[in-house]
Amino acid sequence: MNFSDFQERLRFEFSEFGIIKTERYLKEASVLNLAFPDIRYKHMIVVALSYPKRIMKSNKTELYASMYTFGRDYHLVLKEKMAKVMLGFDYEHEFAVDNHPFDERLAAQLAGIGFFGKNQLIINPSYGSFIFLGFIFINLDTENEIINKIDDSCGDCRICIDSCPTKALLNPGYKREKCISDFNQTKKILSETEIKANYCLLGCDICQLVCPKNIGIKSTIHDEFAFSGKEAIKINDLLTLSERQFKEKYENMAYLWKGKTILMRNALTLLLRQKNTDYNDLIKQSIDKHQMPWYKNTAENILSKLNQSKNPQPE
Repeated sequence: MNFSDFQERLRFEFSEFGIIKTERYLKEASVLNLAFPDIRYKHMIVVALSYPKRIMKSNKTELYASMYTFGRDYHLVLKEKMAKVMLGFDYEHEFAVDNHPFDERLAAQLAGIGFFGKNQLIINPSYGSFIFLGFIFINLDTENEIINKIDDSCGDCRICIDSCPTKALLNPGYKREKCISDFNQTKKILSETEIKANYCLLGCDICQLVCPKNIGIKSTIHDEFAFSGKEAIKINDLLTLSERQFKEKYENMAYLWKGKTILMRNALTLLLRQKNTDYNDLIKQSIDKHQMPWYKNTAENILSKLNQSKNPQPE
C-alpha cells in the first residue's frame, strides 16, 4: 500500500485526520510543561470521528448519561476503525484512545483538527466540538506532515463561561475540580454543592450545547453511534443488578468505563433533584451492600434528604 492509498483509508474511516512528527508534539509539550512520555514512533496520526448532537431527558424510571455515550462505546469504534486502516499495512504501530499520557487536545491543535475552545474542547469547523479523538503511532516512510489549516477561534465569546453552573470555566483557564463532568466521574464523596449541581448520570454537555460554534454543524450519524436501546439506564437495574449482571445487560456502552457504582451514586443525585422517593428502600439496601466510603457517605446523605421530603417534619 502506498502513502496515497493509506491517506484514502484514513479519509474513508474518519471524519478528520492529521499527521505530525512526534518531535513536533514533544517539543510543544515540553514548552507547556506537559507529560513528556517516551515514544519510539516518528509520527502521530491524529484521527477524529464525529458524533451527533442528541438530547435525551431523564425521567422517573430511566436516566441518561452525556450524549457522548450514545451508541456503541467510542473507544471500541475508534480502535476498530484504526485496525481497518492498518489492515495489510506492514509498519509497526500502536493505537491509543483516552488511556495514554499524551494530551489529545494539544496533538489535535498541532494537526489542525480544530482549535482549542474556551470550553476546553477541540472545536472543528465542520463538526464543532462533537468529535472523538484518537492516535495511531507509527513510523512512516515520509518526512511530510499533513496539517489542516484552521483559522478560527472563540474570539470575544464567553457564552460557555457564563453558562457553566459551577463556574469551572475561566477566561482564560479552567478549574477542573469544579467541572461537573470531572467530579461526577471521580470516586469521591460529593459535597452539598456538587450534589445540587449534578444533573447528568455521567459527564456534562452544557458547555457544548450553548456554544455558537456548534450551530449549523454537520450531524452525521455513523452506524456505530445509532441508538442501541441501552442509552436509557433503568434506575431499578442500577440499584438491584450486580456489577457483572449490569455490564452484561449494558455491554459495549461508554458509560461503563467507571463502573456501576459511580453511576449509582450519580443516579441518587438525580433522584434527589426529581424528589423521587420511589427507590428509598432500594437505596437503603444498596448502602448495606456497598461499603466504599465515597458511595456510602453520599448515599446516606441523599437518602436522609429523600426521607425528609417523603415525611416532612410538622411545623
